[in-house]
Formats: sequence, structure tokens, C-alpha cells
Amino acid sequence: MTTLVTPAVPGPGQDPYPSLPPGGAPSLQPGLLPGSVPPDVPAAGRPRGWWRRNAVWLVLLPIAVVVTTAASSFRVWAFWWPDGVHYESQRVALGEPAHLASEYLDRGFDVPERANTSVLRELDVTVTGVEQVDELPEPAYGMPVEIPEGSVAYEVRLHFAAELRTDLSLCTIALVSDDGTRYGEASPDVLGNSNRCLPDGADGFVSEQPEWDVSSFVLVDPDATIEQVRLSFGGPDYLAVELP
Repeated sequence: MTTLVTPAVPGPGQDPYPSLPPGGAPSLQPGLLPGSVPPDVPAAGRPRGWWRRNAVWLVLLPIAVVVTTAASSFRVWAFWWPDGVHYESQRVALGEPAHLASEYLDRGFDVPERANTSVLRELDVTVTGVEQVDELPEPAYGMPVEIPEGSVAYEVRLHFAAELRTDLSLCTIALVSDDGTRYGEASPDVLGNSNRCLPDGADGFVSEQPEWDVSSFVLVDPDATIEQVRLSFGGPDYLAVELP
């Protein structure tokens, strides 16, 4: 017959290790098998501060700011630069011919076969004269136009030469005073012409003959001193013609 023996449980105040000398410690922690090695208990250290935990991100932050700023600056340049007239590509004197060449995206409004293609626009232009006039000529359409009170009118005469069907859309002929003020950039002009680079009554915005002359009229402040003529096709570049 098998007899089950229940281990004795030390009573209150009784030493669970009677064989150990007073103040001694057991060689084995409770719950460990004989021959086991107790695990190392890591010593409690000081928690890392916020600056140490985020040291890597603090180092990368200035780099991220520089990259973001550079990307933003490029986007601003890409959207701003093509808009407006702010780059002098060529400068000549009054009466001196200039050759202009620039690429543009043709939408095919006047020449359908060129729709959505990149086209090189080439033409020769000469500003032959700039002088103040006392009255404006009769427009091709509508009633005669009077010079508004508080303004004076200048006539700018130009000679053009280009291949047939050269697109002259967005043509701007402006006068620039000595303080940098630009006159005549509005379209249509004072006579109602929708394109300053084509003769009155032109059909569309493309050249219809190999050479032609144009007179463009610009209203100016009476006290302005005109020093320059600017010719452009939507920007950003323009031709500057210096006046004597």
C-alpha cells in the first residue's frame, strides 16, 4: 500500500530553513530547480531624457527644412517665371533690326495642323520711329477715339518680316519711361486692335504677307520721359529698343 506524505508547512514564526544559520540566505530561489542559475536582474537606471530620445530627429530636422524650402522655391519659380515680361533677351537702338526666335506651344486656333505642337517663332523687326501725336487715327471699326484728358499719345512705327502664317499672338508693344513705368501693355489697344503686331483689319493672329508695317498708338502720362520700346509675345523675354 502506498502512503502519501504531505510536506509539513512551517507554522507561524517557524523558520522555513531550519538548517541555515541565522542571517543566512538560501542558495536557490523558490521555484528554481536544483542546479539552475538565477537570471540576472538588470539594475534600474535613469530613464533617457527627451533630448536623447529624439537626438536623431533633431539632427535630421534642419535637413528636412532645407529640402522642403528648396522644393517650394522651385515650384514658385516654375509657376512665376513664365508669367509676365521680366527678361531682356536682346537690346538694339532705334532703327536697328532685331531677329527674334522663341518656341511656343501652338493651340491650333489659326493653323489647325499645328495644334498642340511646339513651334519655333522667327521674325525680324525694326522700330523705325517713335513720336508724340496730337490726335489718333480713325479705327478700323467703330467711332473715332479722342485722346483722354490728362494723357498724351505716342505713335510707334514698326517694320516686320516673317514667313507666312507666323503666329503673332500675345504681341505687346509698350513704352517705358525713365522711372520704369510701362505704358501700352493692355490689350486691345486704345483703338480697339486686338493685336499690335498686325495691320488693322487682319484676319486672325498670323502673318498674311512676308513683310508689313504697323503703327501702334500708346497713351502716356504727360510728364513721362519715354526712353525705351519693349516688344514681347507673352513673356518672359522681351526685346528692348533704346530711344535717343
